Amino acid sequence: MTPLSRARLLLLAVVMGVVAWAVARMAVTSGSSPLSVPWTVLAVAAVVGVAVLWLGWTVRQYRKGRNPALSGLRAARTAVFAQACSYTGAIIAGAFAGYGLAIALEWSHAPRREVAISAFIAALGGLVLTVAGLVAEHWCKDGGDQDENKGGSATA
Repeated sequence: MTPLSRARLLLLAVVMGVVAWAVARMAVTSGSSPLSVPWTVLAVAAVVGVAVLWLGWTVRQYRKGRNPALSGLRAARTAVFAQACSYTGAIIAGAFAGYGLAIALEWSHAPRREVAISAFIAALGGLVLTVAGLVAEHWCKDGGDQDENKGGSATA
């Protein structure tokens, strides 16, 4: 399994942001009213982020020898889940940030300002999910914490 590339995640978020911005601008300029983003997007992203961090922590403990009962298959599934969370979070963050920016162009209009704020809060949820996935994936990688300590020189 290849490790996550932060550049790829950033590119994915930017592309999704541009697409969401263009679609939202076309909709708004044609007279459509923008829809508010539910606050549950942030809540669900936070819950999934906590879950992936907890699973990643159990794999980290397994790698340090403190949890020998964990199966290797569960550790591999956790690493895949962490990567999926990072990709999903990047898509969510980019899409809702682009949507929010498109609506924020009319910041003086109070209802649209509220929609833009709700979109930015949802984008924050995507960012939380991305970071949680990156941390959990780091904990699951081969050659993580243990190899860093082995490769260094002995100090007194």
